Amino acid sequence: MNRNPSEPPIDELLEQLKSQLPESLFATVSKKFLALQYAELKIQVLEERLRLKRIQMYGPGSEKLTNEQLELLELEPGVSTAEVQAESAREPLPARAAEKEFAIIRAARRCRRTCRGSSG
Repeated sequence: MNRNPSEPPIDELLEQLKSQLPESLFATVSKKFLALQYAELKIQVLEERLRLKRIQMYGPGSEKLTNEQLELLELEPGVSTAEVQAESAREPLPARAAEKEFAIIRAARRCRRTCRGSSG
């Protein structure tokens, strides 16, 4: 789990809950907590597998790309090795700029799909 460093450790929180909740409710909460931890770890594993599949699909230069850049490549109708190499040579965008670029590309794709039939 991605935790804020200023938050108390999980063990400490569980001890506080154990002292404040009835035993049956604490058991339920701790089971849900463990299920949540498991789900978050499973998501991390699946995201990493997806990243590795994308790197395998786009070639060695793609391993330098961020997850967001790899996701954008997935949206492209056809991606050449030269494009992957050029993208991997770029400096990573700051997080906000990358989000904005991603939103613009998604909007353009939506427009391409929906605007084709309209007489603009």
